[in-house]
Amino acid sequence: MPLIIILIGIVVLLLLIIGLRMNAFLALLLVALGVGLSMGMSAADTLAAMQKGVGGTLGTLALIMGLGAILGGLIAESGAAQVIARRLTDLFGTKNITWAMVLTGFIIGIPMFYSVAFLMVLPIILQWQRRPNSRFWWWRFPLLHRFL
Repeated sequence: MPLIIILIGIVVLLLLIIGLRMNAFLALLLVALGVGLSMGMSAADTLAAMQKGVGGTLGTLALIMGLGAILGGLIAESGAAQVIARRLTDLFGTKNITWAMVLTGFIIGIPMFYSVAFLMVLPIILQWQRRPNSRFWWWRFPLLHRFL
């Protein structure tokens, strides 16, 4: 019986997210509550289990996310991202700009999450777009590949 309840919960979760276009986090919370109650847990026990599960996951990620955001802010404010891109382009040359941008995206993207890193490379993309004879796709995709 527990396996059937879990399978029904997965189907309901997919229907809420895909069919009703509900926010995935809210849908997950609703389904977790429903599955917990369906398994015979009390409402208080179900909420405590949900809190423990979410708290344990966020507790381990909070430190990484916080430090990544701080590092991203430091790199953005100092202009280090532009310096990295310019130095690597000088090193590789404009003929091999694709490799310079791949390495730039990799270096910038290592310590931070997608949204922070993407906002940091966006000024680089806009700056390099103004250069004469700039091939649109040859260096933008390599720069962004690290964040996909």
